[in-house]
Amino acid sequence: MSETDDRLSRRRFLQATGGAAAAATVAGCSLNDDGGDGTGGDATPTMFETGTEPSDGDTGGTLQLINDTITTFDPIAATDTASGRVIRQLFEGLTKYPNGEQKPVNQLATNIEVSEDFTTYTVSIAEEVTFHDGSELTAQDIIYSWERLAQSENSNRQYFILDSLGVAHETQDGSYVPGSIEVAATGDHELEIQLAEPFHDSLQMLAYSSFAVAPEGIVGDIEGYEGEMSQSEFATANPIGTGPFQFVEWTEGDHAEVEAYGDYHRDGLPYLDGIYWAVIEEDQPRYTYSTNKNTNILEIPTSKYSRDKVTVVEETDSGQELGFYGPLDSGEASGENVRYVRSPTLTTYYIAFNAKQTPKPVRQAAAYALNREDVVESVFKNRYQPGYNLTPPGIYPGGASAYNSDVEENYPYGIGETRIDDAKQVMEDAGYGEDDRFDLTINAYNSGAFQQLANGLRDKLSSAYINITVEPTDFSTIIEKGNQGTLQCYTLGWLADWPAPDNFLQLMAPALTDVDELGSAATTYTDWDDADTQASEDAQAAWEKIQTNQGPTEEAQQARDEAAVTMEQANWEDVILLNVAHAADERFWYPNTHVAPFGAMGSSRQVHDTTWKDGGGE
Repeated sequence: MSETDDRLSRRRFLQATGGAAAAATVAGCSLNDDGGDGTGGDATPTMFETGTEPSDGDTGGTLQLINDTITTFDPIAATDTASGRVIRQLFEGLTKYPNGEQKPVNQLATNIEVSEDFTTYTVSIAEEVTFHDGSELTAQDIIYSWERLAQSENSNRQYFILDSLGVAHETQDGSYVPGSIEVAATGDHELEIQLAEPFHDSLQMLAYSSFAVAPEGIVGDIEGYEGEMSQSEFATANPIGTGPFQFVEWTEGDHAEVEAYGDYHRDGLPYLDGIYWAVIEEDQPRYTYSTNKNTNILEIPTSKYSRDKVTVVEETDSGQELGFYGPLDSGEASGENVRYVRSPTLTTYYIAFNAKQTPKPVRQAAAYALNREDVVESVFKNRYQPGYNLTPPGIYPGGASAYNSDVEENYPYGIGETRIDDAKQVMEDAGYGEDDRFDLTINAYNSGAFQQLANGLRDKLSSAYINITVEPTDFSTIIEKGNQGTLQCYTLGWLADWPAPDNFLQLMAPALTDVDELGSAATTYTDWDDADTQASEDAQAAWEKIQTNQGPTEEAQQARDEAAVTMEQANWEDVILLNVAHAADERFWYPNTHVAPFGAMGSSRQVHDTTWKDGGGE
């Protein structure tokens, strides 16, 4: 394939579990600590605690959490949210999203200077930083770690450094030439990075955990290094970074544990002694485990959630709602209130159609039948907001107001309504009827919410000459079927890698959805390139316009914005991704735990170095 076709080619699917899609978790506010339960009277909630620090008696203890299935602790290999939650405690990069906020800040970098043409980055690196094995961080460790990202056969994010960030490098026969990334040490603690062309979100890209730093030579999976351990050992039993916590153990499918790193370079941190994640996949066991007070941060699936139990005490400028939730009605915590925060995140859940296997009239009929407002209320219990575009409102060109205006003025299938007569008509116009119905299989991600969504669509489209079979399918099977080209329709979600529309729109770039050509490198399993429609051509031209206007200038931004809107509306015409909802994640936690609220990049990007528990929590 060409380099153009390979750009931004791999997928970043959000594994939407019952805790992510059906029962999002949320972070941050407080009740007052006078012994009351937050129901009123003597106990009224206080303003959200921000910037508070523990006293000497409040440090220590282990933060108890729930996680989904973990696959690896190697930053260049991880592609799932569950692994990322742990990796961010163990490893650090040059920049980070502080508590998941959208604007990056320096982490291992102390200063970053950018040339006038936006292609040369000179980075000063923090001194006296040690890895968990005691070795000192230098610029060479960063070069080695990024070379692994670019070169290693274990890397699942090669395109992040070579294409998205676009570090200058050499290719031969379309493949990366090992050792050719233009990243050079200009001193023990200074680095120069050369981009092939400007990229508008460079510092945001560097905050992604794939760019995390490991000791030089720790793994010998690239040219020039024999390695101190195998990649398998590094990825599963001995990951070594510079983070506030160091690895203790992992029992696959059961739990993972980390402990405070005593020589962490930020004095006094972390406050905790460690973090323990119980791996629990199913909604009910997660809820039972949480409400029996086995965790500090609770998991409340949508089936157990009631918006009426939310009391909002404070709303922030960024749209966060802070307050408390309760009373709980299960387990040892029955009757208690817990702290609560709701934060809009850059996440979209969608129904995807394969253009070769699902004709356009069927896809359009589904769009007529889908009432997002009803789905958000009945399926997601108003935890999310209706999603008409793939790009979330927070990063849509012109912001949320422009998002809403474009939908109100241009969306063709109805807003807040189910138009079955139109669904029937578009099918009849294509020659379908009672004697010629279309058979559609929806591989619905294996969570209650996605299955309820698919079942509702099945019931509505039955009268529009479409027979739908809903197959509950786990994440790995969706990926396997997609690579094989056997998916007609499936449900998944996307959490931003960097906070810009093009990170989402790559899922709809027709050339990047060609499963036959790209296989596992296709961004979605939709084959929009085979649709042979004007909308497909318009979307591809718009994507190419985005790719040729990647600089951080107002002119380039305007070109990207115009192209983004073109792609969204081309998708409306062909209904390749039927976008359903944008997440506003929630967190619930017991009052003795103090954890900062998270921002638009999500709670999975939060480092718990400043989290603490009353009295150490033990």
